[in-house]
Amino acid sequence: MINKLKLMPFLFLFLTGCSKDDGSIDEVELGAVTNEVVLFRFTPDTGSNSSRLEYEIRFDNPNSIKVNGYHEVTLNVDGTVSTNLATNFSPCYEIGANSSCTISYDEQESFETNITTSVELVSVDYVLEVQN
Repeated sequence: MINKLKLMPFLFLFLTGCSKDDGSIDEVELGAVTNEVVLFRFTPDTGSNSSRLEYEIRFDNPNSIKVNGYHEVTLNVDGTVSTNLATNFSPCYEIGANSSCTISYDEQESFETNITTSVELVSVDYVLEVQN
């Protein structure tokens, strides 16, 4: 019993000794979330009076903590460059520690609405959300 009582102060210091005196939390430097384009395919004529755009992109979080952020996919559609910005409701807004998340897109567009002849992938980025 005496040995257990002698260890109690050390156990208390061990459990509470990691926090700063001012109550602040240590900042962690995060590594960049990387991405891999698993699939990117544009079919200008599907044979049914439509074009089709498909892509699948995997984001990898190498950090030991979960991250929140937004993916940006920039496309060149018939010479017009535009960026699709994700929201906090989008897939991959949150990526767990040391894990991956994949977004998929597969849409057909009727020639009656628009005739697109070329789509090129310009860039893919993952922007980490700044926590206050």
